[in-house]
Amino acid sequence: MYQNIFKTLAIETTLTLRQAGSSKKWQEIGCFFLENYLEQLSKTENFMIGHIKAIIELGDDRFIRLSSVALNKPVNCEFNGTDRQNSKGHLTFNAIVSGVDKKRNLQNFHLALARTCSVYEMLTDYRESNQPEVTNHSCGEVDCPVCHDNHEHDEACGH
Repeated sequence: MYQNIFKTLAIETTLTLRQAGSSKKWQEIGCFFLENYLEQLSKTENFMIGHIKAIIELGDDRFIRLSSVALNKPVNCEFNGTDRQNSKGHLTFNAIVSGVDKKRNLQNFHLALARTCSVYEMLTDYRESNQPEVTNHSCGEVDCPVCHDNHEHDEACGH
C-alpha cells in the first residue's frame, strides 16, 4: 500500500459546554466524538485508517489526547494535567484515511460533531473555511455547517 493514497483531514474548533465540566467529562466528550466519527467512517466501503488523532486543550498544560488506528480497537483516550472545571476546550482533529473522498470525510466530521454537540449540549465555533460565508447576499444569511440551516449573519447557532 502506497502512502500517497491516504488523504488528510485537519480541523480546529473550540467547543463550549453550557456548564463547566470536569476533565473526566471532557475525556468522555472526546471519546464520544471520536467513536461517532469512526461510526460514520465505517459506513464507507473499502476505506482504511492510517491514523486518527485529536487533542482537546483545556488550557495551561491540561489536555486530552485521543487516537485510533482501527475500527476493531478501542479509542485511546488519555488525560494529562490536573483536574479542574472547564467550559471551553480547543479541539484539533487530524484524520489520515484512504478510500474516502475529502467531501465525504468532512461530512463524517460534521455528523460526529453535530451529534456530540447535541448529546452534550455544547456550542462550537467551527465554520467550513472552503465555503463562502454568505449564501444569500441580500439578507446576509449563512449556512450552518452543523445543522445546515440558515442563520442571520450575526446570529449564533445553538450547536
